[in-house]
Amino acid sequence: MESAIPPAWAIAELRRGAGDRTERHAHAAGQLVWLSEGALELEADDQRILLAADCVGWIPPGMRHGAHYHGGLRGWSLRLEAGWLPDMPPSLRVWRASPLLRGLFLRLGAWPELAEAGADRRLAAVLADELAWAEAYPASLAWPRHPALRKLAQALFEEPARDWDLARWAGHIGMSRRSLIRHFRAETGMGVAQWRERLRMLRARALLAEGRSVSYCALELGYAGSSAFIVAFRRCFGETPGRYCSA
Repeated sequence: MESAIPPAWAIAELRRGAGDRTERHAHAAGQLVWLSEGALELEADDQRILLAADCVGWIPPGMRHGAHYHGGLRGWSLRLEAGWLPDMPPSLRVWRASPLLRGLFLRLGAWPELAEAGADRRLAAVLADELAWAEAYPASLAWPRHPALRKLAQALFEEPARDWDLARWAGHIGMSRRSLIRHFRAETGMGVAQWRERLRMLRARALLAEGRSVSYCALELGYAGSSAFIVAFRRCFGETPGRYCSA
């Protein structure tokens, strides 16, 4: 239930069940989301992010996006009118939540305790400073715009374990191998192999949030075994799947 707070911003507690979905929509205000449990997969036309537990995500005002919820999701959603937090990015963004960021969301959620005039503005200033210092989290994936490249991206999204070489992908989407390499990197900032690896890691976070085992994730995502999956997970996120699940 939303708190009775100033019209410039509104905070609401998030509680969603595993597997819930929200169809594409847009908000006039920007939105900051902090999750304490579960994971939230957001998709826009040219970007995907996986917001995992103990991360903060940003959805710009007016951006059409859909959502898929993994695990028993808990957290807070903070909607902000234009100008409330200056210099926010124009694209989806994810940061690792510091203890101070977590505390700010919890404090803002307890608005009746902040009735003193100006307390909300002071907290917003602290929030802006902390986001400026927050560590970016590798949970974003650019989505290609070219129809042929989107066909490749969608195929991998639906079947991340598919391990075709570039020549086979090129034939599948009707491009030369050289054009595929050049255009895919130009549109996503990554090579196909690097993009696929990031996609598999984002899917891994979602599966772990659903309570799946490491061995299940390795098999589902096309790794040779649990050890190879753990190495890839640590390389991407700086922690093992076991440590992430126990956090």
